[in-house]
Amino acid sequence: MTKAELIGRVASKKDLPRDLTKKTVARIVDVVFTEIGDYFIRARPTRTAPPRFSYPGFGTFTKRRRGARIVRNPRNGEPIPLPPQSTVVFSPGRELKGLLNRDMRTTGTRASG
Repeated sequence: MTKAELIGRVASKKDLPRDLTKKTVARIVDVVFTEIGDYFIRARPTRTAPPRFSYPGFGTFTKRRRGARIVRNPRNGEPIPLPPQSTVVFSPGRELKGLLNRDMRTTGTRASG
């Protein structure tokens, strides 16, 4: 799904005010994602808990630190050193996992995407 598709789907929800325009929805979506991004940029991990953003029923985003490592250039196989870096990982919540796997339980096959 693209950003435009997300905005269109949110704007078309019937339980939102009718005077809510796509432009307003776009601003709201931008602000939400900017705030989440800023939180992970500013947040510092502690010894006991890394920075997390949890949305009940959907999942949890967690900031993790990846150590330095050596990777290979796929074109020529030469090793390339990568410095330590931060990343965000996502763990789906129980409800989302259940919805994703619902088709597999009922039919015994993978759902087409």
